[in-house]
Amino acid sequence: MDTSRNWTPNDWIRLVALIGAFGLFGLGAWMLFLGIAAEGTIDLKSSILSGTIKASSAGLYICFFALFIIVFVLASLLSLPRSSSTSPASRARRLMPIFWGMLGALVLCAIAAAFTPQGARTGLIMVITTLTMGIIPVVIDIVRVVSNDA
Repeated sequence: MDTSRNWTPNDWIRLVALIGAFGLFGLGAWMLFLGIAAEGTIDLKSSILSGTIKASSAGLYICFFALFIIVFVLASLLSLPRSSSTSPASRARRLMPIFWGMLGALVLCAIAAAFTPQGARTGLIMVITTLTMGIIPVVIDIVRVVSNDA
């Protein structure tokens, strides 16, 4: 393993954004678990995404926002310039289906927790915790491999 490559400021920003996004997702899942409600509307206007979101769950808003941060940060990792020589599938490419599967399961569990009664959420919270603890090393490994490959 070659660790001689120094991290650029962009790498540090990506890492901080990923850590913050997973923290926001955890906060949103915790708010869903507690049933904290907030009536409101979010009006999104950008060149990539536009529309209006209406919901009564503050935790769902935060999970939605965190999910978009995670997706955009990881998409920026895959768009790094590559060398001209073609190489076999890198380890980061092989880890991406694992990451997307775990993230999809995490989102589905958070949505299921939002619609389950208060007393029946314990199992879903345990699954969310397990998936979160499992996805963190995968993300760290993807960031490490991509930063070493670039």
